[in-house]
Amino acid sequence: MWVIPSWAIGTAFVICVVACAQVVVRRLIGSTDKRAGQNPTEQALEDMQRRLAELEERMDFAERLLAKERTAERLSPPHG
Repeated sequence: MWVIPSWAIGTAFVICVVACAQVVVRRLIGSTDKRAGQNPTEQALEDMQRRLAELEERMDFAERLLAKERTAERLSPPHG
């Protein structure tokens, strides 16, 4: 039976991570180039939309956390 050495798997993983990082960097650089041609109002609108999306994600996380806490309180045995 033929076995792939662990160093080869690690090397392949590192190569994949570096390639993915390069793609992300290229997209980020490309998005900043596109923004350079926009007027300030459009840039401000995009920034506000991004911030709103981040706040929505945080709110969803907080709601899930509170719901999980309430469920745990209801399921816990009574004290006393």
